[in-house]
Amino acid sequence: MKIARFALMIMAVASMGLMAVEPKDVAGKQIELCMIGDSITWAQEGDYFRKHLVAKVPNLAFVGVHTAKFGYSHAGEGGNRTGNVLARLNDVNNIPDSRYYHLLIGINDSNSAKDDNTVPIIARGTADRILQIIEGLLARKCTEKVFWGTILPAASVKNAKPEAVEHMKYRDKAGSATNVILRKEIPERFGDKVVIIEYEKPLRQRPDWPEIIVLHPTPYGYDVVTDITAEYIRKFATPANTPMEKFGVEVTNLWNDEEKCTSPLIAGWYVLSFVVQADAPEVKLTLKSRNPEKLKAPLNMTFTIKGPFKAGERAEVMFMTGYEGYKYNKSNLEIAECSVGFEKVMIEKMRPSMKASIYGKGMFVDSSSPMALGERFVPVK
Repeated sequence: MKIARFALMIMAVASMGLMAVEPKDVAGKQIELCMIGDSITWAQEGDYFRKHLVAKVPNLAFVGVHTAKFGYSHAGEGGNRTGNVLARLNDVNNIPDSRYYHLLIGINDSNSAKDDNTVPIIARGTADRILQIIEGLLARKCTEKVFWGTILPAASVKNAKPEAVEHMKYRDKAGSATNVILRKEIPERFGDKVVIIEYEKPLRQRPDWPEIIVLHPTPYGYDVVTDITAEYIRKFATPANTPMEKFGVEVTNLWNDEEKCTSPLIAGWYVLSFVVQADAPEVKLTLKSRNPEKLKAPLNMTFTIKGPFKAGERAEVMFMTGYEGYKYNKSNLEIAECSVGFEKVMIEKMRPSMKASIYGKGMFVDSSSPMALGERFVPVK
């Protein structure tokens, strides 16, 4: 009964706006959610998916390997097809354990449909692989439910060439045909362990869907999408019931003092911070991939961090590596140049505060820095 009352309270305060709920209100009562997918989950405006969703379900705790532009964690990978998700499914360092999963995948598989004859073939193959992914997620001991989202409708961008419009038509048909198969087969195979989030039908009822969804939703499109998502999560996910008088967020400092570089960084948003050893009006530094000659897309970034700084103060800057395989390859990063001496370096995945955590080595729990809804809170002894 306490959990039910808490859920009703969350729904009520969510309707009043995100600021009505604070971390202390949800600590120990969070719904752990790992969002798995492709660029719709990850790239461009993809972090609006989580930004809008946590505004509607404030006790969500996003888990995942990547951090996107608002600092929320996820397990999306740009360009993924269902086969790519299957390939990384058994790696908890790629798709971490979670009580609940949100799976939205298949739009890139549908891209292989070229005509009406190939649509059913592509749809059947995509559906079979999604069933395998769900089976794999449910095999994890921690999993309580999988939320499978029907593939979103897909439209061409404005002023697209006629051949692109024609191709997108079949891509859209293949995604829709995949949904038809899975609406029937998922309940037959998995029962109530899988919740089908019906995105396609209500979105197609909107005359503006081609403008707000396109292939990747606009920020407003994500707001519309998360209205749907939130309804299902409130109904079918149960908040944790773990009392936490004191709590914090797990943080990992990815910098290795001995090697003077980071561990290999996956694509995502990060915060670099360090203590300056001398007074300076500003700090200039260059961050590079180690052994760039071995990489197709090494990182090479120069920053100017405005001061002034006094010796012993901390400087910080946030950055995005670029997407894997596009403008960045996973690599060890090093500070190649810096205009001042520095110590106590820390590189961490960016948090929703977009600020550096307190300094620490390895993995530790930070209970001092500002915490935000959407982060996973853990108890502090």
